[in-house]
Amino acid sequence: MMKIFPFILLFLLVYSCSPRMTRVATPEDKADFGISNPSKALFFVENENITASESHISNHKEVADNLYRQFGGATDRVMVGRTNAQTFKFSNGTTTWFINVQNFPKRTAMILFDGKNEPIIEYSTKNYERLVKKYLSEDLNKRQQTEKENKAAEKGSSNVWSSIDAVSFTPDQKYADRIINHSNTTYYPLIAFEDGGNCNGRFRNVIYSDEKQKKVSYTSNVTYRNGRMLEYIYSREGIENIQKYYLNKQGLLDSIVNSQNGKREMKLNFKYLPDKFIIHSSFGFREEFHLNDKGQVEVKYDFNQKDKLTKETYYQYDSLGRVLVEDCIYDGENPVTNTYEYDSDKRRMYSKLTVKGKAGKIISENKTEFMDGKQIFTVIADGKIQNKSVSMLNSHCEGKVTTYDNQGKVVSVSVQKRQ
Repeated sequence: MMKIFPFILLFLLVYSCSPRMTRVATPEDKADFGISNPSKALFFVENENITASESHISNHKEVADNLYRQFGGATDRVMVGRTNAQTFKFSNGTTTWFINVQNFPKRTAMILFDGKNEPIIEYSTKNYERLVKKYLSEDLNKRQQTEKENKAAEKGSSNVWSSIDAVSFTPDQKYADRIINHSNTTYYPLIAFEDGGNCNGRFRNVIYSDEKQKKVSYTSNVTYRNGRMLEYIYSREGIENIQKYYLNKQGLLDSIVNSQNGKREMKLNFKYLPDKFIIHSSFGFREEFHLNDKGQVEVKYDFNQKDKLTKETYYQYDSLGRVLVEDCIYDGENPVTNTYEYDSDKRRMYSKLTVKGKAGKIISENKTEFMDGKQIFTVIADGKIQNKSVSMLNSHCEGKVTTYDNQGKVVSVSVQKRQ
């Protein structure tokens, strides 16, 4: 026994000096991700300090993506996906574990946390699916069952839209003008709210994150026709998002298409009927705008992908057609009321917007005022100014908008010029 003791001692010393893959977290540990019971997690990670063949890395990503698809993406109970995060904390309510991917001896790995026990780290892609089915089978089965139910519901919702879309109605110019000028929606010029120039042409907007306009945060290009937006292009960190507005011959919106880096992400289709217009998204959501004789929206209904009513919005107007009150009801409860005030019969932009929740509690107040040729927007919550924007855009829609935080510090400067 005495002869092998030095070997055992040496082994223990070497083992104790090697970094542990999982350990109990300390207060000083900072993590990119924090997961706590009852949430669970399935992360596919890489330690880029370790080299590996392209085929090995490709196989890891392929298996990871397959499992991601089986879960249908991250859910409200299971966070799943490939990530470049390096540090993690997992807690079952009594113990919190810390993991640093940079300590991993292999290039790729899967981290599995079932919400109860110490996280499992697996390096072999052959074992990924087996472990998932062993420890997360209930969640996987629930997700797959939910997916089946959602597809059935979406089919039903699609049938509802097909029935609506099959109704034949051809809007004339009088009908179109009523909606364009009086509907007061986010899809048409907010005639009741907006003041300022009638933008025409293409404009470039550069947003800076500093007062001296040295640090560009992002850029956008907007194309208008008689105040109507036709195209909005937003570029940030190498990603280009484009929103295009397609109009019919009466000037009504026919569709809106959103794309990212050239790939279409979502499309909104518009359907017009004598007493309402309806918007249906390629994701299955639907908005119904019910109109009065003046073309004003009396009530708006929002439906989800399962054709369930999720929100109702009721509108009241003044004698000049400006919105006075919006009463919003979410899922049959949680009412929110928006009240608009105007300081002049000539102004279309409100001077004050008050947002109230349950029992009339004020959530926020938005104020608009004109001073020395400037338009000032102020957001107030809990009686304190949250931010303030000062617009110096001229009647040709050129100029700049400076935004300040609650301490009066400039947080952004937006400069818009015609191209």
